[in-house]
Amino acid sequence: MKLVVLGLSLGSSWGNGHATTFRALLKAFAARGHDILFLEREVPWYAGDHRDLIDPDYCRLEYYADLDDLSRWQSEIAAADAVIVGSYVPDGVAVGRYVQRHARTSAFYDIDTPVTLAKLARGDFEYLSPDIIRGYDVYLSFTGGPTLERLEQAFGSPAARALYCSVDDAAYRPLDVPKRWDLSYLGTYSDDRQPTLTRLLIDVARAQPHRRFAVAGPQYPADIDWPANVERIDHLPPAEHAAFYSASRFTLNVTRADMIAAGWSPSVRLFEAAACGTPIISDHWDGIDGIFADGTEIILAYGAQDVIAALDRDATALGRAARARVLADHTATTRAAQLEAHLIEARGKAMTHTLVAGGAGFIGSHLCKALLDRGEHVVCVDNLQTSRPSNLAALEDHPHFTFVEADVVDVLPPSVTARRYDRVYNLACAASPPQYQADPEHTMLTNVVGTDRLLRLAEANGARFLLTSTSEVYGDPEHHPQQESYRGFVSCTGPRACYDEGKRAAESLTFDFARTGRAQVRVARIFNTYGPNMNPDDGRVVSNLICQALSGEPITVYGDGSQTRSFCYVSDLVAGLIALMDAEFDGMEPVNLGNPNELTINDLLTQVVTLTGTTAPIVHRPLPVDDPRRRRPDIARARALLDWEPCIALSEGLSLTCAWFAHELADGPSSADRLACAAE
Repeated sequence: MKLVVLGLSLGSSWGNGHATTFRALLKAFAARGHDILFLEREVPWYAGDHRDLIDPDYCRLEYYADLDDLSRWQSEIAAADAVIVGSYVPDGVAVGRYVQRHARTSAFYDIDTPVTLAKLARGDFEYLSPDIIRGYDVYLSFTGGPTLERLEQAFGSPAARALYCSVDDAAYRPLDVPKRWDLSYLGTYSDDRQPTLTRLLIDVARAQPHRRFAVAGPQYPADIDWPANVERIDHLPPAEHAAFYSASRFTLNVTRADMIAAGWSPSVRLFEAAACGTPIISDHWDGIDGIFADGTEIILAYGAQDVIAALDRDATALGRAARARVLADHTATTRAAQLEAHLIEARGKAMTHTLVAGGAGFIGSHLCKALLDRGEHVVCVDNLQTSRPSNLAALEDHPHFTFVEADVVDVLPPSVTARRYDRVYNLACAASPPQYQADPEHTMLTNVVGTDRLLRLAEANGARFLLTSTSEVYGDPEHHPQQESYRGFVSCTGPRACYDEGKRAAESLTFDFARTGRAQVRVARIFNTYGPNMNPDDGRVVSNLICQALSGEPITVYGDGSQTRSFCYVSDLVAGLIALMDAEFDGMEPVNLGNPNELTINDLLTQVVTLTGTTAPIVHRPLPVDDPRRRRPDIARARALLDWEPCIALSEGLSLTCAWFAHELADGPSSADRLACAAE
């Protein structure tokens, strides 16, 4: 497994327990045959003399200056099997979003889960915010118990798993050194720990002047009144921890208030001291008795008298028992195996990363929303030539949605290509006759060059590719209804050929990629679709009739209105696209997606008039060149392969669409020129 870790520090253990935690865990993880890259933010307080690990032999350790500099490792983050972001990483929210955009499987490793949750409750989003928790495939927590359920139910984590700290049993073991202190404590200063330290060590030292004590760790205020028999050690490098514990008759474990409240939060110092065989006196919290047995593996103290009583006893056997428990359950070797299992589980359930080209369009915007609702991470690419940014307004703040303005005819930008994808949907191309005929060259290039670029992107990622083709490949059909085996009756020289022939060429490219084993493909031939998010001036018959009826302007009917169409509501169509992408078959067959219920344009007009109550006059104009006389899909293949067919009746769909257009047009100008475009 290739693992990338973005943690607070690996190179410096000064003032933090993160470095020792990562060192033990990653060394053991590498011993299981995994490749590790650790990325650490370059900060002055962990540099220079405070850096005590330069070149670890179990992983690559690299430094980055800021978020922009992190992009140097973008390709490695994208290629990794899993990427872990640790708590307290500088700019952690932005780093998390970056990782979730680029990584296949992402995990958050929280070394202070109760502290993190307390920070979130007061709106302190230093390194984590509620909205990105659900974006991590797994939340690895130093805290177990009820906290895990809270992370899943209250914060939407897909999977919260306990991954307690651990100890490197090769580095932490009993040493044959003289006993220097009766009771010691090792830990960085913390406001909420200090009262307990005072009660269980400083007050005891004052009451027991004949005994010797030690407090090691940085950042203690200068105004603390230390008793004369308490030795202060400002910084103790990890290499000296085992000797420190071994020189102590007892050592004290003090837990932060948030961790006491949460319970099930053993500290790394607890396991390190136990691995050295040093008897431990600890404050009490829920879950500690599941880690060490009170009285036989640990002494739980509630006040100074409990500590004084403990110091009067010989606890050698208790220290040996605690060491045996740690070696059985809490070594880095054990924890690395648990980490591997959690990451494999997360990879199996990892969020699908999907590209939707043309995602700001009518159908594309509905597809993006449906994919997000399924729990997928969606990158929407659109040149906004014929689509509308407003279609994406409800999606733009979604933590798993990214919009990139780009044209698939051009070389795709790094903001698209540097990501990893599991699926690629190609909906890129203007789809209404007035729009695709406005720039026929670009229409053809979008279908051919754009499809080729997206197919190559899918090939590079091993992603499944879906092309949205069109019923226009059947032209003005001589066979009715149209089956996928029908080769069509298409004019290759007419004004619609840029779209019709472009889609036929796109299908050819797509099937050739599949035929040569370069990509898994699916091809949908979409029939007339309607619903919210249609562009009012796109020239399609449904939007034309509804908008003209609502505006009270003359309603345009092309020809005598006897030509037929079959109209599929957009939610049905999107469900069909997703079902097709999900379907497991060889993909070498196009699949019609549309509503098989055929009606004339006059029938459609009657329903629109009834729904809108319009009294506007009807105006007839000549049929456009190459306009199909009949259009109706045979969806037998979709029923058989996908178990799919439309379920929204035309009356219901038109009612929803009319209501949406009424709201859309309420504050907009009325313009006959804008609405009276050529029909399909």
